Amino acid sequence: MAEKISHKSLLEQARQLESEDDFTGAIAKYNEALSNDPLTIAAYNRLMIIYRKQKAYKKELDTINKGIKSLEDHAHQTRATWMKAHRKAAKLSQALAKSLGQIDAKGKMTNEDPVITGWKHRKAMVLKRMKTP
Repeated sequence: MAEKISHKSLLEQARQLESEDDFTGAIAKYNEALSNDPLTIAAYNRLMIIYRKQKAYKKELDTINKGIKSLEDHAHQTRATWMKAHRKAAKLSQALAKSLGQIDAKGKMTNEDPVITGWKHRKAMVLKRMKTP
């Protein structure tokens, strides 16, 4: 029976492999960590760095898109679950958030997670690199 490796241990092993320039092994460990927990920001960041070093911009772009989607989906699902469970408080909170300019008329947040903002900036840079020979 295979022993289950802890999430933290996977990330540590990936960093060790990365420091030994075993990028293939590191990528496999980071992807394993992401399959265990798709919200692991550190794993996405390290994968982006590895792909950038390898000039594998398409893979870096795919990682960025996957990370953004994962975080946005989680935030949306968490918000929807809370709003459904706390309808009365949600209605009041939504009215307050709208009056403070934190959500627009459609109920969409006007500010976003700084990690997502950073990844979107990185995405723009990758797209620029992909266009430049």
